[in-house]
Amino acid sequence: MTHPSDEQRDRRRAGGLIFGSALITALGVGALAYTTTNAAFSGTTGNTANNFTAATVTLTDDDFGGTNLTIGNMIPGDVSNGCIEVTYTGSTTDLAGLRVYGTSAGALLPDLTLDIQRGAAGSTCAAPGALTGVYSGTLAGLGTNWATGSAGLTPTGTPETVAWVFDVTLDPATANSQQGATATADFTWEVRSN
Repeated sequence: MTHPSDEQRDRRRAGGLIFGSALITALGVGALAYTTTNAAFSGTTGNTANNFTAATVTLTDDDFGGTNLTIGNMIPGDVSNGCIEVTYTGSTTDLAGLRVYGTSAGALLPDLTLDIQRGAAGSTCAAPGALTGVYSGTLAGLGTNWATGSAGLTPTGTPETVAWVFDVTLDPATANSQQGATATADFTWEVRSN
């Protein structure tokens, strides 16, 4: 048996490499052809120009930025009152509630009591109708924020106005040493959404 020469072996190897390269190339071209010819029908639809707007939760009152209660020359036992209309004009009625609270200061605070009542929805100061108690206690004891405030009528419509009536009393037992003493108070209504 004769053995192939080195030259013959080299030719066979080269032929095998050429055949292997040709086979790999053919497989690659076949895969590309398969990929490009394996397309499918498709269809799409869309919906454009969608809009999103946040709700508004808005309160106004009829004091026009002025003072609602100014009570001077009180003597022990005096009661003075005031009324303010608060209107909800927000765009949603999905509300967690409406509360009233305030801040106060002054030497006369310990001797002042405060009663807050509110009318029904649609009430006005000219026609408050039947009143519901909201807060009764010392002026200094009124809550000072949403968490400690007193619950009022949660709006169920928009716009919706409610009259709020305030009675401030100087304690009949106020000491003589309180002559000329003063106090101030700021009231805030806050409504929150759910």
